[in-house]
Amino acid sequence: MSETVEDFLQNCSSCGQCSTVCPFLDTHGEPDDIIRNRPQLAFLCTNCTACDQRCPLDLSPADALFRTKQRLIAEGRLPESAVRALKGARSFAERGHKPPFTRYDAAATAFWPGCSLAGTSPETVKVLVPKLEELLGTEVGLVLDCCFDPLWQMGDTGPVREATGRIMARLAEAGINRLILGCMNCRKVFRDYLPDLDAQYILEVLPEDILAEGPPGDPYLHHPCPFYRLEGITDRTRAILQNGCEKEVDEPKVPICCGLGGSVNSQDEELAGRFTEKVTMDAYGATIVTSCMGCKNTFLKRGKETYHILELIAGVKPRTKAVSSVNKWAHRLALARVR
Repeated sequence: MSETVEDFLQNCSSCGQCSTVCPFLDTHGEPDDIIRNRPQLAFLCTNCTACDQRCPLDLSPADALFRTKQRLIAEGRLPESAVRALKGARSFAERGHKPPFTRYDAAATAFWPGCSLAGTSPETVKVLVPKLEELLGTEVGLVLDCCFDPLWQMGDTGPVREATGRIMARLAEAGINRLILGCMNCRKVFRDYLPDLDAQYILEVLPEDILAEGPPGDPYLHHPCPFYRLEGITDRTRAILQNGCEKEVDEPKVPICCGLGGSVNSQDEELAGRFTEKVTMDAYGATIVTSCMGCKNTFLKRGKETYHILELIAGVKPRTKAVSSVNKWAHRLALARVR
């Protein structure tokens, strides 16, 4: 960990290019200065990797900032705002990781929608399971659990490793050897912590012509931050959406976090709002399409018409208002109980 960060610090030229694409760095300064002199500010990094995309030296400021979070957690040197946010993230993950919110169907292949999709649009989950069965020609079960990504977002990776170990044991007990994931955050966590698990994001599995009709208006495709950590998925998502749209699909040139990454919204609401505004401004008057229900809820709260691409693929009535936390838990509970 220390060698990786030191290598970044030795090579960073403080050119300022990364600050032009990141509200966090634009507000608080260059990443090398933050890591050296104000490391606790690293908890305001959303992990979006926009800085990596812009760095002329091909360095990874995002990785250096993330490892700084890990170090501070290991040393117990968190700012009070991060302590509160991490407490909330742990509570959320631990609750979603145990009954009555967990479900493991006995099937060789299963759909794992993720916390946000299951909580926000259970009707989409119900439609996608039989669609996957038809496409794959096999029974597809349903798995509800939490991958502990909220803790990963803040650099608290120890509990993530422990939780994914328990998840792997639960999958084995249910006889599940393949997962189709409805959340790219889960895809990211499983790639890093369960590398031997056969797990794919659903848009890697669905055919490019699966979408019969796109959203109304001019489509603007917002890619959730973890998309930029998996090669090819942004291109495939664009192709799927474009096949269903008559108008040309627009998209950002670099990652733009919705304001939820790294639990920044729980630490600095004003900064989180700057991230959200950056997306809505980039979209102008277009209709936003995203692949993350957390992002969609955030944009809906800003009054921005937004669709989740899986809602469009499933052909369900898209939700036009943000879903409350209480209702999300109720939806997940209902999905866990229905067989």
